[in-house]
Amino acid sequence: MNHDVCLTCEGLERYLGEEESRVHALRGVSLTLEAGTVHAVVGPSGCGKSTLLYILGLLDQPDAGSVAIKSEAVSQLPDDELARRRNELIGFIFQFHFLLEDFSAQENVMIPMRRLGRQTDEEMLDRSAQLLDAVGLGAKLKRPSRHLSGGEQQRVAIARALANDPDVILADEPTGNLDTENSNRAFALLQRIVAERGKALLLVTHNPQIASLCDWVHEMQDGRIVDARQRA
Repeated sequence: MNHDVCLTCEGLERYLGEEESRVHALRGVSLTLEAGTVHAVVGPSGCGKSTLLYILGLLDQPDAGSVAIKSEAVSQLPDDELARRRNELIGFIFQFHFLLEDFSAQENVMIPMRRLGRQTDEEMLDRSAQLLDAVGLGAKLKRPSRHLSGGEQQRVAIARALANDPDVILADEPTGNLDTENSNRAFALLQRIVAERGKALLLVTHNPQIASLCDWVHEMQDGRIVDARQRA
């Protein structure tokens, strides 16, 4: 297994809201994600899980602390550089898939590639077809996303998150809207991708079964990681 470090964060602090209603959402959070590892973040609603994920995903900035991806400090980059790094280094899977319903599965997967602008149309078509085949949707790549089942839509979202071959995959309750069978399939797919391609995966989950299958489980309470345990 490749143990190169994909992402680190140190001493993250984040406040949300204004003055009297201000919430100390993150309190000195630090963690390290190595290539080939799967991490779960668990804890009660409102403990800071999603706030952490959005900062690691470069969708929000901390009030203090730092984030580094592949040893590059990224948390204080200008907005245009943040957007570029986010698009090339991070794959984000949301609880809701956010697919464009009139776009085909393949067109949805190609969106991040078009934003990055490094591939020809032919290369994008080839890569998106390969990714959809990897998630079991090779026969449905031309189908509009609105005509796919919930489980199929989430698999398209997984393929889209991998479009630019990111080093880090972040997932906010990626199986939360799926039934047990599709939930297990989606997680097994992510595990396989991490193991085979040397990615790092951090997911927020309320599913204890999913958490138990991760290499590391980080428990959060009141904005802090209060326990981090490695699977035996």
